[in-house]
Amino acid sequence: MPPEPKESAPCQAKTDDEQQTDSSDENEVPANGEEEIDLEGASDEILELNDRLDSLSTVLDSIEQQNDDLRAQILLLLDSQRETLKSFKEENSRMAAKGAEPMDGDDPMQQS
Repeated sequence: MPPEPKESAPCQAKTDDEQQTDSSDENEVPANGEEEIDLEGASDEILELNDRLDSLSTVLDSIEQQNDDLRAQILLLLDSQRETLKSFKEENSRMAAKGAEPMDGDDPMQQS
């Protein structure tokens, strides 16, 4: 005779807590020691990985320092160009104020 619905309902209806407990039990390492982790081999791998990460960090620090140096040099060059452009504009405005228009062949870059 088949079971009555009242008897099967409590077994089939699991709460969320029970379902989470069941799923976490599946992921646990068996207590009988079927799977043992080689801690010595793992520690060697971790040390090697740590050394590689240290090397990468050193290289990245070096690249960052080079970028900072290049940025500083570029900023100095831009400032120098601004100063030069400003002096050329001032010279041109002084020449225009005196009434001596620069000829087409005159290039302020050639003057020393």
